[in-house]
Amino acid sequence: MKDLYYVLMYNKLGNAKQCKTLIKHGNIEINGHVVRNPYYQVHYKDHLTYQNQELQAQPFFYYMLNKPKGYLCANHDQKEKCVVELIDHKDCFCLGRLDRDTTGLLILTNDKNLKKLLLPQNHIPKTYLVETKSKLVKEYIIECQKGIIIDGNKRCLPAYLEIQDDHHALITITEGKYHQIKKMFLSLGNEVISLKRISFGKIQLDEHLKEGEARLFNQQEIELLCRSLHENVSTSFFKMEHRRSKVIERIMTN
Repeated sequence: MKDLYYVLMYNKLGNAKQCKTLIKHGNIEINGHVVRNPYYQVHYKDHLTYQNQELQAQPFFYYMLNKPKGYLCANHDQKEKCVVELIDHKDCFCLGRLDRDTTGLLILTNDKNLKKLLLPQNHIPKTYLVETKSKLVKEYIIECQKGIIIDGNKRCLPAYLEIQDDHHALITITEGKYHQIKKMFLSLGNEVISLKRISFGKIQLDEHLKEGEARLFNQQEIELLCRSLHENVSTSFFKMEHRRSKVIERIMTN
């Protein structure tokens, strides 16, 4: 749910101050009743009107894209293809970026309030499927958990690595340094061949989406995404990783 004044802004009724004034002057009706609280929480099923004109209760778009290789996470570029070309609404932005050659889950939206999720202190967990050139070894698990040093002196936050087979693993990170995962494996003496993001916070990539395909979020996914603004989604991740660390220590001693 969104603040009423914020919904009005996306219905193009003015800036924040102008929309709050409209509300306080009794110009907005919700479900047949005048509402004067700018912070009234609008439900997507609410019926909004302004001077007998029907408004959109949810004027926001949330896209899930299975990003293909060769696309930039940008709206415009004179030379390169951009991910916004793959969706219907061109005023959306990328909620977090993927490298040009990285595939997988990319969220695009016009809801600027969600940019808060990208603040460094939020530590949103992001999980990737990684393919490596050389064989993966169990020592990588502990090194990731300790925090791998990249770029000479920058220690990454702890990451969780789950080895699938000799050359494939799932890795979860809670920050987004430039080319971070590729640099992490270089520090381990290995090399990333391919990288695919499969989750962002609690949002999972739809397995039915082919590369290059996109779809709008369902209501449950919208609520999960927006709820992340009001809770620390990384807390449960670190609690889970702490429990797993005990198991990993036993693995390393076998």
